[in-house]
Amino acid sequence: MCKKEDKKENYAFHFLNDVEHPVVRLHAVGKERCSTDAYFWANDNRPDCYLFQYTLSGSGTVKISGKEEIVGQGTGFFLKLPGSECYYFDKEKNEAPWEFIYLLFEGGAAEEYCRYIENHLGRIISVPVYSRAIELLFELHGQAKRPNENPFLLGSMVFSFLCALCDTGKEGEKAEPLLVTEAKEYMEQLFAKPSGISDVAEMCHVSQSHLSREFYKATGMRPSEYLTKLRLEKAVDLLSSTSVQLAQISTACGFSSTNYFQKVFRKHMKMSPAQFRKYVKKEGYLKFQI
Repeated sequence: MCKKEDKKENYAFHFLNDVEHPVVRLHAVGKERCSTDAYFWANDNRPDCYLFQYTLSGSGTVKISGKEEIVGQGTGFFLKLPGSECYYFDKEKNEAPWEFIYLLFEGGAAEEYCRYIENHLGRIISVPVYSRAIELLFELHGQAKRPNENPFLLGSMVFSFLCALCDTGKEGEKAEPLLVTEAKEYMEQLFAKPSGISDVAEMCHVSQSHLSREFYKATGMRPSEYLTKLRLEKAVDLLSSTSVQLAQISTACGFSSTNYFQKVFRKHMKMSPAQFRKYVKKEGYLKFQI
């Protein structure tokens, strides 16, 4: 809790007219300003839900796996409750008052999005205040002030927030390690050749295991997955915009054989290259992005 003179604008929800299994279920959204050690939350006995809390000014402290992290302006934390974490205002570590906005919700059918955020962005997330995710958070807070608010509208806004947060890495990610940047550049140059990750690792002067470990740590995907995506992107472009035969597309995209190309394409696109070409032509799509 916070001192009386500190500020709270918190709104809690329990919708009686919601559907039985919503995509997400909003529990609470709020803004607070705290400046005393009285503000302390332990997560070991909290309701089953997710928490995203974003610092607007000042700073607070969150303890994860026994390690304290200062959460300053432009940084949020994303936690699954209940859990062993705790977060608080410590006057010695956090001198200026901590002002933040937060969201509590059940994942429901959006659990996979929550897991994506945890796996790709982590539990401490830097997010620009101008990002779409934070804009939606403010919009959600503003909407929550209205009486008798539509639970379906608020649920859709929470889901939109999650989708925007999933894309946050492209807006505000930390500088990529040089090794990862170099590996990406080599793969973008070599994807049309039947080269493998061992060739990329050799060009980067590191072992394949080291490259895979560092690449995954920085991007959330394996180098082999990134290389496959590059090849499929080119294949999709050729299938969509040309009448080039599959054998030629296979060669142009670095696949070792037409059969292997078809196998990989079907695995990722859920249809054969020939079916995809007919589908795009039938629907009249100008561009197909993967």
